[in-house]
Amino acid sequence: MAKARILAVDDQRYFRVYLEDLLEQQGYEVHTAGAGEEALHLLEREAFDVLVTDLVMPGLSGGELVERVKARWPEQDVVVVTSVGDVRTAVDAMRAGASDYLLKPLDATLLNRSLETILQRRRLRREHASLMAENLEYLGVLSLYERTLSLFSTLSIEPLADRIIEGLCLEARAEGGVTWLARSDDPGRLRLAASRGLVDLEREPEEIALETLPAGLEPLQTPDGLPFAIADSGDQRAGLIVPFRHEGRLLGFARLSDKLAAAAFDDRDHMVAERFAASAAIAIGNALRFRSLEHRSFRDPLTKAYTYAFFEDVVRSEIRKASRFGRAFSLLEVELSGLAEFRREMVDADFSAWLERFAFQVGRVLRTTDLLAARSENRFAILLPETDALGAAVLKRRIGEVLERGELLARDAGPRPRLNLAAASYPVDGTQLEELGRTLSARLLGDRDSLVRALGLEHKPFPILLDALAGRGEPLPAEAFEQVLRFVIAELERRAGERGILCLSPGPSLVHVARDGLARLDPTQTRTELVIVTDGRPDALAGVPVTCISPQQIGSRRPFLLYYAEGPAYALVGEPGAAGDAATLFQTADRVLVEHLAFQLQRALGVPISR
Repeated sequence: MAKARILAVDDQRYFRVYLEDLLEQQGYEVHTAGAGEEALHLLEREAFDVLVTDLVMPGLSGGELVERVKARWPEQDVVVVTSVGDVRTAVDAMRAGASDYLLKPLDATLLNRSLETILQRRRLRREHASLMAENLEYLGVLSLYERTLSLFSTLSIEPLADRIIEGLCLEARAEGGVTWLARSDDPGRLRLAASRGLVDLEREPEEIALETLPAGLEPLQTPDGLPFAIADSGDQRAGLIVPFRHEGRLLGFARLSDKLAAAAFDDRDHMVAERFAASAAIAIGNALRFRSLEHRSFRDPLTKAYTYAFFEDVVRSEIRKASRFGRAFSLLEVELSGLAEFRREMVDADFSAWLERFAFQVGRVLRTTDLLAARSENRFAILLPETDALGAAVLKRRIGEVLERGELLARDAGPRPRLNLAAASYPVDGTQLEELGRTLSARLLGDRDSLVRALGLEHKPFPILLDALAGRGEPLPAEAFEQVLRFVIAELERRAGERGILCLSPGPSLVHVARDGLARLDPTQTRTELVIVTDGRPDALAGVPVTCISPQQIGSRRPFLLYYAEGPAYALVGEPGAAGDAATLFQTADRVLVEHLAFQLQRALGVPISR
C-alpha cells in the first residue's frame, strides 16, 4: 500500500518524470500534471495528500494555483518548489497557505523530510478526530489541539511567542511565564521573546547562551525535550521548564511559574506542556525558516542592503518590544547630497559598483544585530537595537569618519557627494515610526545647515572651536552664565538616569557654583559623564565621579559649558576674565554643533565616548 498520494505539477516534462520516479521509489503513489489548470481538474475528481508544484509556470502560475487550491480546499497541504532567484514569490506562496517550500535543484532528502513532516501532521489530525468517539477526555484534548492549531496561523516570531506562552499558561494553569527563542542571526543564543502574568522582567536575562546555560537549565541540552522542574536560584525562578525541540535542535524554552492556588506542577501539567511544546516547536521552526526566507527576499538588488519596506516592518516590531520591555533603540539616516551630479560623470555599471561599495563600508561599522536598509539611491536607514542617544551619536560619528577617510568620497576634481547624518532615539524622540522619521528629517536638515559646516569647523581643534564661536557672541547680563550654569545642573539632577556628557569650565569666579552643584549629585544614580576644568580638584568633590582637568590640558582658559544628553543639547562660550555689568556670550541649542563640540573635547582629552 502506498504511503500517500502525491500530485506533482510542473510545466517541464523531465522534472515531472524525475519527481515521479523519485517519489515512487520512496513508496508514494504519484500523479502528475503539466499545468495549473490540469492540476485543478485532477483535484476536483480525486483526493491527494500533498500537492507539490513549481512556482514559475506559463498560464496559471504556481502562486496563483496555491491561492485557488487553498480557497477551494483549505486543508490541502501544498509544497512549492522554486529557484533561488524567486524566493520573494515563495514568500507570497507561504503567506497564501503553502505548507513548505524547497529550492531547485531539488534535494531528495529534504523533499522526503518535508513530505514526512506534512503527513505526520495529517496523521495527528486524524488521530485527534478519532478521539471524539473514544472517551470523555476529548474536550480537553480538542481544546489543546485547537490552541496548537492557532500557532500555525502566523509566521511572525513576536506574535507566535505571545501565543505560545499564553497557551502554555492556560494549559498548565500557571499565572506567569516567560519564553526565550533562538535568535535568527545567532542560533547559539536565545533571546527573551515574550512574557505573561506575574513576571519581574528586571530579573530575567535578555539573552541566554546555549554554551553557558544558567544553573538548573542543563537538562535543556538532553535530546528527549521533556518538561522538567527547576528550583529557585539567582539566575532563574522556580517553575516548570518546557523545551521547544524540532529536528534535534533546541529552538527555545518557556518557564512557567506560580501555578493557580499555589499548587505544584503535577504529571498532568507535564503531559499537556509536552504535547503543546511539540506543536509549538514546529511552529517556531516554520517561523524561523520564513524569517530567513524573508531576509533573502527583501534585499535591495543594487546595494545588497535590506529594502526600506522590510526595514519599516522590523522597526515597528522593535517598537512593540521596546514598549513592552522598557528598552531603548535608535535610528540613523545616512544621506548623500549632490549624488545626481556625481552620478552623471559615471557609467551605470561603475555607479552601481560604487554604491554597493558605499553600503558595504557603512555595514562594516555596524554590529551583527544592527540593520542597514536602502531608502533610496542617496539615503540609507539603520536600526540600532539596545542603543541610546549617546550610543547612536558615537556610531554616527564613527560612520562619518570611516567614510570621509575612505577613497569613495575622496576626489581631487569634479563633483563629490556630501555626507549628511542624523540620529533619533526611542522613546526620547518619538514612540512611533512616523514621529521618529520626522525627527530624522529635521535633523538631516540641521546637519546640512549647521554652523559646523557654515564656519568650516569640521576638523578644527577644540580651543579653535571655542574661539570661533566666542567671536559670534552677543552682550548679555553678567549674571547670565551663572543662571545657565545653575539651570543645567538642576536639569542634570532631574535626568540623572539618562546617559550624557556635561563639561564645565566656569572660571575662577563661578567655580564654587559648579563645585557645589556637582557635589549635590547622587553618584549611584547619575549616568552622565562629568568633567570640570579647574586648577586642582576641589575638596567638596571627593567621592563624586567627576573628572577634573586643568585648562592647560585643553589649551584654553575660556569659560564654557557643554551639555549633551538624550533629550537636551546646549553650549555656552564666554570671554576669559570678563567683568562689569555685561558679558559677551555665545549660546546654542544646535544639537549638531553641541555634539561636535563634545566629541572634539573628548578627542582633545584622549578619552573616547563609549557606545
